[in-house]
Amino acid sequence: MSPKTKNKLTLLAIISPFVLFALAGRFLIDPWELPRQNKGQLLIPHIDIANLGANDGAGHLFDDDDTKGMWSILYVAGSECDTRCKNGLYYQIRQVRLALGEDIDRVRRVIVHTAPAAQSLTEFLDNNVEGMISINASLNAVESALAPVYTPESSQPVGDIFLVSPDGQIFMRYPTHENMEATLEEAENIRVDLKRTLKGSLIG
Repeated sequence: MSPKTKNKLTLLAIISPFVLFALAGRFLIDPWELPRQNKGQLLIPHIDIANLGANDGAGHLFDDDDTKGMWSILYVAGSECDTRCKNGLYYQIRQVRLALGEDIDRVRRVIVHTAPAAQSLTEFLDNNVEGMISINASLNAVESALAPVYTPESSQPVGDIFLVSPDGQIFMRYPTHENMEATLEEAENIRVDLKRTLKGSLIG
C-alpha cells in the first residue's frame, strides 16, 4: 500500500463517524423530537409586539421603540382578576422579576388591558403589583396577532404570560394556573428561561 493511499484511508477513518452521525441526524432524527432547554412555549416565528395594536392611552402605538433596552414580561388581562390572574401577576411576574437579583433592572413588567379594568383588577394592581406598565388593546386585535400561538385551537391569550425581547419580539408563552403548586412550578419555568436568556444576551 502506497503512503498516499494509506493517508487517504486514515483520513476516511477519522471523518467517517462524523459523516455517519450527521446523516443519521439529518434523516433519522426529527429535530422537533429532541429535548429543548426552554421551559415555556417557544414561538416560531416570533410575533412583533406592534401587531397587538396596543397603545399607551394617549394614542401612541406601543412598539419596538418602547421595548428598547430591556426585556419584558407581558401579561394579557381581561376585565376581572380571578385567582389565575392574581397568581400570574404576583408569583409568575412580580416575584420572578425580584428573583433575578442583579438582572432585575434588565426586565420590565407590562400588562395589556383588553377590556376596561374592573375593580378586582385595579385594586390588585395598585395593592400588590404596583409599577407595571399599562397599555391598552382590543381583544380582537390581540387574539388575531397571537392566533399562531394557539393553532389549531382558537386564540385565547387572556390570562397568559409572554416574554418580549428588547427589539419588540414576543418569543415565549406561559399559562397561568389556579392551583398554587402549578403556579410556583410555572414561575420557576419563567425564571429559568429568563436567567438563561439574560445570561446569553448582550442586549437589554
